[in-house]
Amino acid sequence: MALGHRFHVDQDGHSVTVQFLGRAGAFEVLVDGKVVAHGPGDRPGGTVVAELPGDPPRPFGITVSRPREMGGVPFCVLESGGMRYLMPQVPLGAAGGRPAHLHERYRLVREVRRFLRRSSRRLVRRAGRRSGGRSGGRAA
Repeated sequence: MALGHRFHVDQDGHSVTVQFLGRAGAFEVLVDGKVVAHGPGDRPGGTVVAELPGDPPRPFGITVSRPREMGGVPFCVLESGGMRYLMPQVPLGAAGGRPAHLHERYRLVREVRRFLRRSSRRLVRRAGRRSGGRSGGRAA
């Protein structure tokens, strides 16, 4: 099972996430951020059963495919109340990338560095021309 896959869906007011743990194919099921089940680690894919919190608790199942079955990309299905829901894969990073204020700060730093680098190159070239012209005119 490929490292770095995560699936997420909101089901009956609860957040259900499936996170793969490593190359052995182990995965964990989280409900509202708490681990409620672990998938098998000895072979890729499998099915686990867990419960959504409530009174009474509602059981649900998670089925994960083997990556070879779908062209190298696993898929995850949530089964609850006699219905099956294909869980969408979500990126592992934060949504939307960096916050806008950090992006602006880094852009400003890049612009200042670029300005200093170009200015220093110009100064070195000018200093080389000036010293080259003076030393070439002097005879020993």
